[in-house]
Parts: sequence; C-alpha cells; structure tokens
Amino acid sequence: MSAERPFVSAVIVGAGSGTRMGGVNKALIKIGEKTAFRLVLEAFESANCIDEVVVVCRSAAELEEESAFFTAKPLKFAAGGATRADSVKSGIAAANAKAAFYCIHDCARPLVTPAIIESAVSAAFENGAAAVCTPVTDTVKYVNGENGTVYTPERKHLFAVQTPQVFEAKMYTASLAVAKRDGYVSTDDTSVVEHAGFKVKYVETDGSNIKLTKAEDVFTARFIEQRRRKEGLK
Repeated sequence: MSAERPFVSAVIVGAGSGTRMGGVNKALIKIGEKTAFRLVLEAFESANCIDEVVVVCRSAAELEEESAFFTAKPLKFAAGGATRADSVKSGIAAANAKAAFYCIHDCARPLVTPAIIESAVSAAFENGAAAVCTPVTDTVKYVNGENGTVYTPERKHLFAVQTPQVFEAKMYTASLAVAKRDGYVSTDDTSVVEHAGFKVKYVETDGSNIKLTKAEDVFTARFIEQRRRKEGLK
C-alpha cells in the first residue's frame, strides 16, 4: 500500500442463491475460459488501489482452486449471510482493521476491470462515497398497479447503479447503524448511505460491466469477454 493513500479493502459478495439461474453458483459459471469468480479476482488483483480482498461466499472450499493464483495481496473468505446486506456486513467484519475504505462488488459482475475499480475508488477518495453507473437507455414508466402509469421520468436523469461501490469506512458503518435504527432495508449499499444523509458520487462507465441475473446474461458476458480478448483489452 502506498503511504500516500488510504487502505482499501475489497469485499466481493458471492453468496447469493442464484434463484433466477436455477440455483447454480454464479461465481463458478464459465465466461470464456475462466470462471466469473476468477475474472473478478484478476481484476481486483490488477487494481493498484486495492490492498486486500475479502470474498463472501457460501463455501470457501468451492472457490479455493479458483483462487490459488491470487498471491499478490491478502485474500480472506467470509461466510455469507441470510441476505445480501448480511453478507456485506460479514465481509467488512473480516476486513483489516486499518481499512479506511470498503470497495464492495458483486461477484455476479465478472466483467469489471481494473480501470472501473480505480475510477470508483478515486471518486470515493474525493467524495467519501462513489459508485459506478450507466445511463438508462429505455424509456421508464412509474406504474401504479391499480391506476396505470403515474409518470414518465426524464431519461436524462436516470442511471442504472452498478458495483463496485466504495465508501469511507466510518461513513458506511454509521449508515448501517442509522438503517438499523430506522428499520430501513435495501439491497443497494448506496441507498443505505443516502438514507443516512450522505451523498454518493456516481461515475459513468460503458455498458460492459453487466450482471449475471438470467441465463441470457451469460451469453452476453461471453460475447463481451471474447471481444475483449480479441482486442487485447482487460
């Protein structure tokens, strides 16, 4: 770690049940020649702003072989919780006590790159909290199930929020305390931080940092990964 910057712990969340994928472990899905988990680890290994990695998973034994190459930085495993929020809490609890920032990323986004990671971390250093996002290209309708369309928000103001999401450690833990006090529940960490009154800087990226949610997403990810390899990109 450079003496000129804070210590950053990455928390990779990969403990989901994969219900919409038929219950498969998304971390072990092959994207080209490598698993989603391996691709994520390689990106975080290459990101100079990351000092350690904590992997939150259902079973460390399932991932040990895929992580054997990772020796450049400390690597830890933590048990997943009943919800994504519980899994993130498990990850930060396992992080180094000197962590000044947490970089939280979903293992289901295997096409993250060192550049994307570094852009989010850099923005968080300046603003305290940051997350990557992409502009929404579809027209979005806010629909009431009983009364139909309520309104159509202007597309220029709409962004799809992704991971990595990076937070100053004290800010994040304070936000968790506020959420617990208020009974506030969210699957998105930026929402938890904003609920506590903090502001998040949103950093635009291209459309390649997709999430594996449905089976067809795997085919899209494989196409993007193949294109990157042909173009010599990471």
